[in-house]
Formats: sequence, structure tokens, C-alpha cells
Amino acid sequence: MLRLALSALVYSVCTIAGSTSVLPGQALKSYINPVIPGFSPDPSCTRVNGTFYCVNSSFNAFPGNPLYVSRDLQHFKQIGNVISRPEQLPGLANTNGSTSGVWAASIREHGGMFYVTTTLVYDNMPQQNLSRWDNILFTNPDPIGNPNGWSDPIHFYFPGYDTSLFWDDDGKVWVQGSHAWQIYPQIQQYQIDLSNGQSLTGDPIMMWNGTGGLAPEGPHVYKKEGWYYLLIAEGGTGLNHMGTMARAQNITGPWESYEHNPVLTNANTSLYLQTVGHTDIFNDTAGNYWAVALSTRNGTKNFPMGRETVMVPVDWSGDWPVFNGATPGHAYIQMQGPLPAVESAVEGESLAYEQSTGHLAGADEWELFAPGSTLPVHYLYLRLPDTSKYAISPEGHPYSLSLLGSWRNLTGTDGRTGNPTFVGRRQTQVRFESQVDIEFAPQLDGEEAGLTVFLQQAAHFDLGVVSLSASSASQQGYPPPGNGTDMSRYIRLRTITVNSTHQGTVDPISTPMILPLNLSTTEPVKLTLRVQAPNESSYLFSWSETSSNAWNVIGSGDATQTIVGMFASGNGINSTTPAYFSNFIYSGWRDFPGQP
Repeated sequence: MLRLALSALVYSVCTIAGSTSVLPGQALKSYINPVIPGFSPDPSCTRVNGTFYCVNSSFNAFPGNPLYVSRDLQHFKQIGNVISRPEQLPGLANTNGSTSGVWAASIREHGGMFYVTTTLVYDNMPQQNLSRWDNILFTNPDPIGNPNGWSDPIHFYFPGYDTSLFWDDDGKVWVQGSHAWQIYPQIQQYQIDLSNGQSLTGDPIMMWNGTGGLAPEGPHVYKKEGWYYLLIAEGGTGLNHMGTMARAQNITGPWESYEHNPVLTNANTSLYLQTVGHTDIFNDTAGNYWAVALSTRNGTKNFPMGRETVMVPVDWSGDWPVFNGATPGHAYIQMQGPLPAVESAVEGESLAYEQSTGHLAGADEWELFAPGSTLPVHYLYLRLPDTSKYAISPEGHPYSLSLLGSWRNLTGTDGRTGNPTFVGRRQTQVRFESQVDIEFAPQLDGEEAGLTVFLQQAAHFDLGVVSLSASSASQQGYPPPGNGTDMSRYIRLRTITVNSTHQGTVDPISTPMILPLNLSTTEPVKLTLRVQAPNESSYLFSWSETSSNAWNVIGSGDATQTIVGMFASGNGINSTTPAYFSNFIYSGWRDFPGQP
């Protein structure tokens, strides 16, 4: 088992030792951004010995705060999730807003223990209501050996979000965060007792309110050559997003703003990668510095994978760090930097990493749902799942995933809580293809199951098999069944999209469709469902009879989703018949070698 105790070669996680960014004789190597493609916002990374550990936000998804590890800063493997057990965070079941759930996490290590801080947010509460922000701390002594072995949370007070920890040289621990009240937003901190989450210095005190940009947030503190450095995000997470810095000679300030802020941004440029910000700095074993940040592929104009994790080299040989050679944020997807040589600093570390199970970020997959297996670590539910409705290789249906629909469907914008039957994986390429075989014999009016591309409850496209009565079909304006029975089965594409007010509308290019299958209502329907993203702005949906190469195109939609997966629903009633899914395939189309 990997030993995670710090050796004399490793510096404290929150204290960065001084050195030049590119040491003499080091060669630059090419790498590809995003380093963690797909839905991976608000990254935070740290290093212990020769292994890098990163976490991201997860919002309404469960499991929460995915944990990635890397040895070369090119390949990031998701090995687990910080929030992997429903009892760790039961409140996640009650988050119904599109931006509710688990916000930005920060990962740090000290004295052989890993710490992750994050915030559970309830968007249905006023911003001034302190119960809206549930700040929590998790610990794990061995994330590689036990990647899902994070502790139950310690809840601690903070009047906001994006909390992060800093250990000073005197052993005191400080927590920084984003004060939420928009009247006077600012970064605040207090000294914290990690055993119980209590403040040791009273109410949080102001550190810095940034340079005047919207929503100062995402703070991280580092110490270098006697100076304390504060790195934050400003400008909101849209096109004005940026990273800014201040420094002080005491942890309590006063903080002086860097005269050349922002240190990282792509605002006011036409570069492909935009909304760059919410960044964290760490170093490698060779003394080089790196920064991870969130970014979107705004060159597509459609945000097809939401916010993703990108990385740039940092030169901290002077008083202030210089990100990416002082060029605008991330000028290109193809990058260069002094990537680390993969050498183990502790005996057995490399072997432990290589033998750890997980999923390589951006990799294709063909999931068979084999008997005795569990769902892959990178699969996501919407809020906390009702596990009684999910089964792998049930009796009579080996190599399949059984989903039994709940009354809740994927839209659920009525404010009621509830757990839809849904599981999927991140879309990690602009252009991709995904398909799945389905066997389904719906009996009740409204029972439905199929393939979905999902962004949020008010934004998803669903291609599925649905059972409808003649009266239901008539009320919804659907064509009458062709088999002369009261209950018939249809293949249906529903396109649920949002406008800027999140009230729901139909985007201009969506072509929802429903077609009667005209099949027996006593035998299961057996079809293969497929979604393709042939370009950066649209999805194409089709279906075929299983084992047939004759594809029937049923409609299209605007490419703005983030998760590809399987769903089942009774659309207002609990289903009585499970749907069986098999051969779930995801394949990304690369535009150039090495692209994630």
C-alpha cells in the first residue's frame, strides 16, 4: 500500500518553495488542453511526492467532487469521488435549483492527511440566509489506496462558499472563503479548529475585495519567501472571468493588489478557450509551477461540455507568478511546458498509482454491465439515487443494466424534490457518438426509458421508448397508434431547452418527433438508440432494430448538454416494468492526435 507520509523532499502543500519555473536543461513538452475534459469546473490540485491530486465541483450530480490523480500532468485518472455515500451528504437530495448542489472544492494535504473543503448550496434560499451555505470538510489518509474512503463531513460555519485551507508555519490553520452578500462581496478568513470546524478567532475577517470585478471568489493562499499570496477569481464565471492576486507580509494583512492584475484571463479576446478563471497553483518535483483553471470552449458558441479543467505553466522566479508567459490565458488548445518526468519519490508509489482502478479522463468506453460488476467510478446520478431501482445483470438479463422508472422524470421543474432514475457519463469531446441497446416492455400509460444528453432539469434531450394510451396520445397531439389497441408504444425524441430566464423554450434547431412503433404490446421492444454530435453545434438522434445497420434518424437538437446517459420514468407514476440496457458505448472523435 502506498505510504502517504511526507518525506523530507516534500514541502507543505500550502507553502510553495522558491525556484525558477523552468530549470536549466529542462525541455518543453507538448500537451493538450483541457487536461480534464468534460464537466469539470472549479479545479483544485495539490502534489504529494510524485503524484498530483485534483478535485472539481459537481453541483447536483452524485457521486460528488470527483477525485483525479496524475503522474505526468497529461493523463488524469478518476479513481474515486470525495462524496460517494448518500449518508455523507443527505441534504443533496433537497437541492432542486439548476445551480444548486456541491460547489467548488479545494484539496490540500498536511501531515499525511488529505483535506477537501466544499460547500453544499441551496439555491431556493435568499443569498443573505446563512443556512443557504453548508460548508463541509472531508479527510482521507490514503486517497489512492481507498479513493472512496473519505470521512463523514465536519460542518463548519462560513457566510459564503468556495472555502479553502491554509497551514501557516506556526501550525495554525486558516480557512478562506467568499463572503456571499452582494452588497459588499469580499474574501474573508478565520483560524479554524479542524477537529470540530470551530473558529478560533471569532467571526471571519475581511482579507481583500479584489480589483472591482464581479463576485470575488475561489480564494487560495500560498506562502513563498516570507510573503503570503492570495489568488482569487473575479468577473463571474462568464466571459469576464479572470484570476487576480494580492500579497501581504502577515496572514491577517494588509493585502496589496498586484499592479499587473489580472494574472490570468482570456476576457476581451477571440480565443477559442474562454471564461478562464477560478485557478489554483501547485509545483512539481522539479521545482516548476503549474496552474489549473476552469475554461469553456466558447469558440463553439455553444458551451458543449460546460466548464472544463485547463492547465498552464507558471513562472514564479520573481516576486509575482507569471502565468503562461504572460500571454492571454490559454491561447491555444495545444500547449507547451516543462512536464514532469514520471519518477517515483517514494518506493512503491508508481506501482500503487498504476494499479489503482479508475477511468482515464476523456477515454472512450464500451460498458458491458458484467455480472458481479459495479457501475464505473465516473458515472453520475442526478442527486441521490434510489438504489432499489438500479440492478446490474439481474436474473434473466445478464450483461445489462436494469432501470426501473420513478414517478419523477428528468425535467422536474415544479420545485418538488425527488430522484429520477438516471445514470450517465460526461461528454468529453465536441464531436462524439454514443449508443445503447434497450429491451423494454412498458405496460403503464407514460412509462418511458431511453438515452439522454443532459445539462440540467430544464435542458435535456431524451430519445426513448414510451407507452401511451390512445387518449394520452391524442391529448398531446401525437399520431394515433396503428395497431388498433388502446395502449401503444412509440419511439419519441423530446427536446427540453432553456432560455436566459430558465423558463423553458424550444431552441431554433430542435426537431422533436414521435413515431408509433406498431409493435406487439406483449413482447419487449428491442432497439438500439444513438446520439451523435457530428459538429460543434448540434446533436443527431437515430434508432435501429437491435443488430441492424439500418438507422432511422428521428430528430436533432442544439449541442449544449454535458452528460450522456440512460433514464427511465413513469412520468408521474412509479413504473412497474424495468428497462434493460446493454452495450453502452461512448466514442469521441479527435480533431488532432493527443486531443482529449
